[in-house]
Amino acid sequence: MPEADALAECLGQSATAFGLCAADIPDEEHRRNRKRLSVEDWCKVGGALDEIEAALTRAADAPADRWIAAVGDTLGLDPLAARILALALHYKLDRRVDRLFDAMSECRGGRTAFHRDAGLIGLLLDAPVAEVAAELTTDAKLLGSGLLRLDRDGELGVLERLVSLIRQDIPPAGDFYDQLLGTTDAAPLAWDSFTHLGREAEIAADVLRAALAGRESGVNILLYGPPGTGKTSFAATLAARVGARLRPVAEADEHGDEPERHERLSGLRLAQRLTAPGDTLLLFDEAEDLFVGRSTAFDEPVTSLRVFIHRLLERMAVPVIWTANDIGALGPAVLRRMTMCLELRVPNLATRTTLWRRMGETEGVALHEADAARLARLMPAAPAVASTALRATRLAGGDAEMARLIVEGVARAVRGGGLPAPEPERDAAYDPELVNTDCDLVGLMADLLRPAAPRAVLFLLSGPPGAGKSAWVRHLAGRMGLPVLQKRASDLLNRFVGGTEGNIAGAFAEARDTHAFLVFDEADSLLGERADAVRSWEISQVNEMLTWMESHAFPFACTTNLLDRLDRASLRQFLVKLRFDWLTPAQARLAFRRFFGVAAPEALGGLRTLTPADFALVRRRAAVQGGEVNPATLLRLVAAGCEGRIGGRRTIGFGRRAISNWLSWWPLSATIVTCATSPPGACCVSRCRYPRPGRVCHWTRSPRNWASAAAPLSVCGIRWPRRFRNSNPWTTRHGCAAGDCRAARSPA
Repeated sequence: MPEADALAECLGQSATAFGLCAADIPDEEHRRNRKRLSVEDWCKVGGALDEIEAALTRAADAPADRWIAAVGDTLGLDPLAARILALALHYKLDRRVDRLFDAMSECRGGRTAFHRDAGLIGLLLDAPVAEVAAELTTDAKLLGSGLLRLDRDGELGVLERLVSLIRQDIPPAGDFYDQLLGTTDAAPLAWDSFTHLGREAEIAADVLRAALAGRESGVNILLYGPPGTGKTSFAATLAARVGARLRPVAEADEHGDEPERHERLSGLRLAQRLTAPGDTLLLFDEAEDLFVGRSTAFDEPVTSLRVFIHRLLERMAVPVIWTANDIGALGPAVLRRMTMCLELRVPNLATRTTLWRRMGETEGVALHEADAARLARLMPAAPAVASTALRATRLAGGDAEMARLIVEGVARAVRGGGLPAPEPERDAAYDPELVNTDCDLVGLMADLLRPAAPRAVLFLLSGPPGAGKSAWVRHLAGRMGLPVLQKRASDLLNRFVGGTEGNIAGAFAEARDTHAFLVFDEADSLLGERADAVRSWEISQVNEMLTWMESHAFPFACTTNLLDRLDRASLRQFLVKLRFDWLTPAQARLAFRRFFGVAAPEALGGLRTLTPADFALVRRRAAVQGGEVNPATLLRLVAAGCEGRIGGRRTIGFGRRAISNWLSWWPLSATIVTCATSPPGACCVSRCRYPRPGRVCHWTRSPRNWASAAAPLSVCGIRWPRRFRNSNPWTTRHGCAAGDCRAARSPA
């Protein structure tokens, strides 16, 4: 038989390696002359090998034998399965076995690799071929546990970490799970560190607690969210909450490097076999490694792997906590098989402030309320980031200032070298006596705070920058007992088509889930006039906003400095429209005394375009200069801050005649806008009549009060095309101040 010839040749070439002497085997000339070995020759070789085997048995157990015995006992391998595992291990560890198997496989027409050849393995182990084939099926323990891995081409691979441990002569421990599958460094935090997750966190704990008690199979909890939101930390905290041990699944290969997909899959299957149900949870971090689409070398889609993963999820004997940054890689079929999916977000400002203070107490770093709030605003991140920063502060023996420096370093690294814009303080720069609006804010707030008052109120706050729009919204949210979820245009706008719409939907969904007061700053970037849109996404993002505004069940506010650029249909959605205007002269004098502690000079009354933010900026500027600053210097700084604003000094070279000449050629038969505000004069173009095309309104004195000889319409104004609103300083800065204009047609 060809196998005998291959065996004889292998023994002749490796006699010394097998421990055979020259007298034990026929020489090459003897084999060539007689063609093959006789029965007597084989008996002689067999006797010599038996003596060598007996000597090995009497020697101390080798690491491979100890590992095979330990794994076999834990997994309940039968003797034949243990012998097949031993053959696979020795093929990887012993060059003699490697050459023998390859030589015999080659003479049988097989490949020179350890592969699923039941006939050859049965011949080498002196076992029935049918029994060997049964041990190498995918449902049997060797493949089902992940100890052996079957490639698509039929090759059999053995668990690499097990091979590495044997090569390093590391014996198995009593519980060798950590040796084969690694340990986790995730430390549990206090349960109240994750109160921002709401009721869903408690539900997840209840599900896992019941699954462990009833030894339920197929229980999978998915934690998803962007990087840095504390998914791994929450998994450790969740396991501690239910009193279970958390064990990771193959987070590194045998060299401590990133594992490949097949290594993670084998680790998951082995973890299920090594872990006794009832007191342990498994953590599969970065689940995308397992669920990403794969292709063969010939670019054929791997469809069977998906089905295999689905069955694996359904048959999990030990509950698994999965974490993922991108759930899109998992696919709907996998998500449907998850027992529960929990999204982890960055906690709101109030929660982060509490976390910083509590963790500071735990680490022995003294943080006052103001220090904790400043750190929370500086780094919108998960509890684990705060814990790490405070631990570094403790090790360095630092204080709150050192913690700030450490957090800034982390924030810069996360943002690629730049610091994120810190969140504003609640009630920062807000003083009800320094707000000039067209509404009674005290009465409005009383109506909104009634016990039976609806929460689904949409606010539109317009006015110049620094007038107190955002500060009033945060103040209102605090009175309503709601956290503020503030989004800037930079947080929502995305360079990819559909990205902005997705961010808008995500913001509304987050506000709904956290019961937060949602605020969009710079709303004119998101709610631009659709009639002036050039690209399709400019329309789709407005449509997305309007759809969510109609169905949102919690307070929502938009702030804008450019009311005239908002889409006309969006204005009807807002229940409360507030105009925050410049400070009145009396308010300006009060602000001067409040911010600087001295009486205001008389010349302050000549400045008509002041906001509370102007005084706050000058106070900071004076603090930088140091020393005592006199009122005249303060007045000069305040005046410099409002220099060039419309409504202040008269614009040079743009008088009545120039305006009339510029307007005279425009055909007034186009669409106009009629304002329903009271009293008249709220629009920059008012009290006009249009007896024929080409008739224009003439300017009297104030930019807000244009008039003509007769006025059949109470208040009216022209709806200018976009090119003129964008190019002309007059038309970009003036429009209907109240924002409740309705379209009409010229009588001409």
